[in-house]
Amino acid sequence: MKLTILTLATVAICLAQSFEVTSVKANHSGSGPSRYPRLTKGKLSATNITVKSMLEVAYGVNSQQIGGPAWIDSDRFDLAATSPEGVADTEVKPMLQALMKDRFGLAAHIEMREMPVYNMVVGRDKLKIRPFDPAVAPLHPAMMPGATNATAGNQTMPEIADLLGRITGRPVIDKTGLEGRYAYFIQYGQLGGTSGPEQAPDIFGAVQEQLGLKLESARASLRMIVVDNINRTPTEN
Repeated sequence: MKLTILTLATVAICLAQSFEVTSVKANHSGSGPSRYPRLTKGKLSATNITVKSMLEVAYGVNSQQIGGPAWIDSDRFDLAATSPEGVADTEVKPMLQALMKDRFGLAAHIEMREMPVYNMVVGRDKLKIRPFDPAVAPLHPAMMPGATNATAGNQTMPEIADLLGRITGRPVIDKTGLEGRYAYFIQYGQLGGTSGPEQAPDIFGAVQEQLGLKLESARASLRMIVVDNINRTPTEN
């Protein structure tokens, strides 16, 4: 495995802004859907989320790019926070980094490691999704037999690659060269499931058939967030 250390120092979090009010509570329900941290109109919320998933959002990486104790992928928490007035929702990453430093005592460093990835390219049958037009109604086709998951949105290609990385569990790198936002609807069955006219394809088949994209196996050197210290019990609200 190729390994290059970029810095031995703790990742610096020099911020002008941080959340004004935060609530971090352990979630012991043992079930229910997880909702990744999202900042909308100054309100951050996340439900039944692991610390690893928090790190994914805070640093913009795939789960495979995070190293730390095993519990960060098992213990679950609920988050709620309010950002200062006038702070853009796009500032979620640095503010979430600061929240994790303050409440979990997070200290980490960045390394570069070579790892398996998928390159996302335009398929041989050309792109099958259209540029996003707010005047056009969103796509919501009928669900295929055997489909267990469905996602709709209007995103840039890097954002679609990030979504596919979460689904496949491997970093996905956008190699399409396409700019702008695209409206899409994708539905798929279990990984490795059968594909046919009456069965939903798995995520790889769905990407080709429904989006006109393709995921190709490759290797790349990517940054790795290595956790040096993190407290299993966050400080009190």
